[in-house]
Amino acid sequence: MNLFAFRPGRPLAVALLLVLPLAATAQLRPVPAQETETGYTWALGAYVANGPSYPGSAERSTGVRPVLGLEVGRYTISSGGGGSLLDFDLDTRDSGLTARLFEWDNFRLSAGLRLDGGRKGEGDPILSGLPDVDRTLRGRLSAIYTFPEYLSLRSTLNQDLLGHGGGATLQTSARYEFRISDRTEISLGAGFTLADATYMRSYMGVPVGAAGVTTPLPAYRPGSGLHSTDVGLEIKTAVAGRWVVFGGVRYQQLRGDARRSPLAVKPDSYGVSFGLAYRCCR
Repeated sequence: MNLFAFRPGRPLAVALLLVLPLAATAQLRPVPAQETETGYTWALGAYVANGPSYPGSAERSTGVRPVLGLEVGRYTISSGGGGSLLDFDLDTRDSGLTARLFEWDNFRLSAGLRLDGGRKGEGDPILSGLPDVDRTLRGRLSAIYTFPEYLSLRSTLNQDLLGHGGGATLQTSARYEFRISDRTEISLGAGFTLADATYMRSYMGVPVGAAGVTTPLPAYRPGSGLHSTDVGLEIKTAVAGRWVVFGGVRYQQLRGDARRSPLAVKPDSYGVSFGLAYRCCR
């Protein structure tokens, strides 16, 4: 049986195969009392990011984006990486709306929703004439296991809930965090992304012959499997009261059918970001 051949229900099966061995080594315990308190923590700011127009693009773009993070008990709303600024810990807090569901010692399971902006062909000549990927709403299931000494493993399943061609992805990564001081933290991460055929054909395929498609690129119909691998470094430091300065660099390589796509003009790419946010709690 090929676990990477994503069919209906198969992404969930793969996710369970990845997280159940971790859960089996832990002991069930109730959610800590402090997570049910009425206090909250929030972060607000902005960051500048530079990276490829899309994975595989030779064109780069720079933009300023908002940073938002709000945590009330076990619920988090986050965008622009604001969730990771809420506390100096191993839980990176996914973007969108997230609820932590269960906790077994060092194992945590959360679910969430987020808006996916899709992809527009504007601004990149390679995408000209290809159909856009529509915006959609994604459901997310995340499992994270933390080891002693600041190491964590995470698997996140993302699924297009509206059937807009977004498909499903499964991202798995290892992350190590260490503190330079009480105010400064550095994290190193490495991981890989699997994608189903729907996602790969929407983002890396070339549907020549379809209505409205005028691209000179050859037809390309990728299948499911490994989409990419990546490594990254992030740093955040508390300065001047409640202000936090943060930044990072990430290097990604497309793999398999994604790398063989005519859209993968530059299959190896990097992105950098730098930002400032204000963090507070009540």
